[in-house]
Amino acid sequence: MGLEWYFLVYALIAAWVFMDARKRGNNAPAWAIATIVVGVLAVPFYLARRYLLDGEVREGGFSWNVLRYFALFWTVTMAIILITSIGALSAGAPASGDEYEEAGYAIVATIGIGMILGMWFIVAVGALVLGMFLKKSSIVERGPTGPGNRQPDHKVSNS
Repeated sequence: MGLEWYFLVYALIAAWVFMDARKRGNNAPAWAIATIVVGVLAVPFYLARRYLLDGEVREGGFSWNVLRYFALFWTVTMAIILITSIGALSAGAPASGDEYEEAGYAIVATIGIGMILGMWFIVAVGALVLGMFLKKSSIVERGPTGPGNRQPDHKVSNS
């Protein structure tokens, strides 16, 4: 019950990306395949580059948007890993009645969960801090963008 959850969740996200990209005129098949293969990397790039619909606004520039969406999808991925790990730990817990063995298992399990949480925290916070340094508040993109009504990628707005 390890990678199945990852692929199930990212297959659902890929289906949403496909429908969203098709509606917006982006390359739907390519984005959906990229989402299934490397979802945690592809989805942030898609969300930062997808064509905007009428009335939609994207602020901060490309780098900020990629990094903030990466932090979000990193959190989703690590939550899947954490839930899967807790399930695997509970299924493999010793039932021998030996309290020393059970205590050792609990200590190792706690360290493992702590490592997962630490890895999530370091990467997510690192991405957000880097994104804050790269954020350009002067960059505001307003929809519609895309083929036929393409506006400059980085339209500067003072409103």
